Amino acid sequence: MYNYFFDDGESLYTDLAIERQKADPRINGITYEKELCLPGYWERVRISSEEGAKAIGRPLGTYDTLNTARLDTMDDDGLYDVQEELARRLCTMFGDIAVMPARILVVGLGNDALTPDSTGPKCAKLVRPTMHIRDWDEELFDGLECSEIAVLAPGVGARTGMDTGAVVKAVCESICPDAVIAIDSIMTSSRERLGSTVQITDTGIFPGGVGNLKTPITRSGVGVPVIGIGVPTVIDSRLLCSALPTDTIDFEPLFISPREIDEITDNASRVISGAINQAFGLLA
Repeated sequence: MYNYFFDDGESLYTDLAIERQKADPRINGITYEKELCLPGYWERVRISSEEGAKAIGRPLGTYDTLNTARLDTMDDDGLYDVQEELARRLCTMFGDIAVMPARILVVGLGNDALTPDSTGPKCAKLVRPTMHIRDWDEELFDGLECSEIAVLAPGVGARTGMDTGAVVKAVCESICPDAVIAIDSIMTSSRERLGSTVQITDTGIFPGGVGNLKTPITRSGVGVPVIGIGVPTVIDSRLLCSALPTDTIDFEPLFISPREIDEITDNASRVISGAINQAFGLLA
């Protein structure tokens, strides 16, 4: 397996496939598409060969990136447009991988005590679980015409003492979902993408923080297809010093976020959870 997060020992500073320095459609097995939409535009990078995976430093699969205005600056109408786009793209991605998500485990990854890492847990609070309704009243559930949804916010290993991926795998073995949707805060190499980008991928998520590879929440890791959703909330401080002479940049990297990070994570969790509820669950 390739080391998808480092190249020659140095971090490439981003979890976004579209930002990878070698995400070049001239490489065998790499395709790029751009599509306008109401709240902005989509960019799709598809990796279909091992050559492409090695060049970009990401696993084989599809990476759809929605580019919008900063989420903290949007009004309710703008946020709803983003929600609808995400709902449509989630349905499309499940169709592309030929999965009928009648039973879904939604996983909100991250640390709710650390604001830049709180997008996942905040989403988990807003997604409406429905799996228990079938146990209570099967006829009532059938009338709802929605998927069976279970929600998990497993926390982080530093607070639970458990490997997050192992926890998700154990829950999957217990409830047997058709698929997992995992939401996490991710890293960008561009200040313009902070809080204004959502990446959806069919390759899953590697939890545990920047460069900290733990049990992957992927199809091979948990046993079912995994759709990963990530919102960039942090950037390496060294990338903001590009105008300085290189010999003056002599400090350990700091991962920083915008001062509006509370509003960004609140609105990100609002549109992502709303998209999941709209596409598969209950809106009201």
